[in-house]
Amino acid sequence: MDRRAFLKGALLTAAGIGSSPSQAIGPGQRFRLTSLRYDGAWEPPQGAARLLAEEIRYRTSIDVLETPSAVNADDPKLARLPLAVLSGSGDFSLRDRERERLRRWIEMGGFLLVDDNTPGAGTSGFREAVVRELGRMFPRTRVERISPEHVVYRSFYRLDYPAGRVIRRPYLEGLRFGRRFGVMICHNDLLGACARDSGGRFLHTPTPGGENQREMALRFGVNIAMYALCLHYKDDQVHLDYLLHRRKWRIDKPQ
Repeated sequence: MDRRAFLKGALLTAAGIGSSPSQAIGPGQRFRLTSLRYDGAWEPPQGAARLLAEEIRYRTSIDVLETPSAVNADDPKLARLPLAVLSGSGDFSLRDRERERLRRWIEMGGFLLVDDNTPGAGTSGFREAVVRELGRMFPRTRVERISPEHVVYRSFYRLDYPAGRVIRRPYLEGLRFGRRFGVMICHNDLLGACARDSGGRFLHTPTPGGENQREMALRFGVNIAMYALCLHYKDDQVHLDYLLHRRKWRIDKPQ
């Protein structure tokens, strides 16, 4: 049983939701990028989720549904997801039932990627709102900076930093639950680097690194999906030779 199947069974059991044998094989077992709806600017940038899903499918062996989806933060369907994306800009507040549903889901193994889509290169209070809401859900757990040595930076590609449309902060923050991080916060608008119009043209030029930075953002998105589904498997000794000797190529960090 892979991590997706395990999480699905565990979360459904904890949530008290039954599953039928007909759900064992089929589209329900495929990975789909899913955004969380809430009262605020939750919608990801145009075309971004689809492009990232396509890249995950093309670059890895993950079985991906390329059509993204969205669920309400308090939707019981959240229990079936290994990963969800909370994106936005500006201040927001969750309802009590949304916090409770998210809290239970994260504690049972769900992975939440927070992506700050604030326009421009400045800040808008989105991070502060995220930290406040996480503090209400997990009052005994503090947001911390994630080490550049963490496995998320080598779960598929070897990376030095979390790229996006901008580089506001060259590091991730997150909430740790034992060995794993159940929440990771990207300040650099990962999805903004993936945004496209209906004709397939990119809507933004990443700064300061241009197209190289966009490629690094796509690689970071792939790493996030691999971490959400596989956690620390790349820490196993069997992978060290491959990581140290076969993936030395990289794109330099923008100055």
